Amino acid sequence: MKTIYTKEQNKSHVNSVLNNALFCSISMANKNEPYVVTVNFGFDDKYLYFHSQQTGKKVDMIAANPNVCFEANYGGEVFSNKQSCNWGTKFRSVIGYGKAELLLNKRDKVKALLAIMYKYSGNNDHEFNEHVLAHTNIYRIKLDNVQARQNHLYWQD
Repeated sequence: MKTIYTKEQNKSHVNSVLNNALFCSISMANKNEPYVVTVNFGFDDKYLYFHSQQTGKKVDMIAANPNVCFEANYGGEVFSNKQSCNWGTKFRSVIGYGKAELLLNKRDKVKALLAIMYKYSGNNDHEFNEHVLAHTNIYRIKLDNVQARQNHLYWQD
């Protein structure tokens, strides 16, 4: 069953999932070759952020085609039933689409890394080594095409 949210409800659910999800999967494609990778991430009101090394398949794929899809989820639980078609799952997830933008400005990179660190540490009191900043790719995806999803028939807040 598809869940339809108002814009405010969707934003609230998106924030809830992004706050609670441990990881995010980024999907990309180039020349008919799909690729998906799980990343640590952070976010703010406008963007989802993730980082990577400066070389590798993810970097090459995004450079060739910055259009990506991302998915994050939490709360997964499978429950059974005597009838196999009546099994179910509790979950909350978000799926979003956008362009992965490589950040080049030091201020933007620090802002993104602070968002990532805040997600996992709960505070913004972090400093970053200049060498690490210079040798880390940091990307952002605008959060303007994101839909929250949940199995609302079974979810209890």
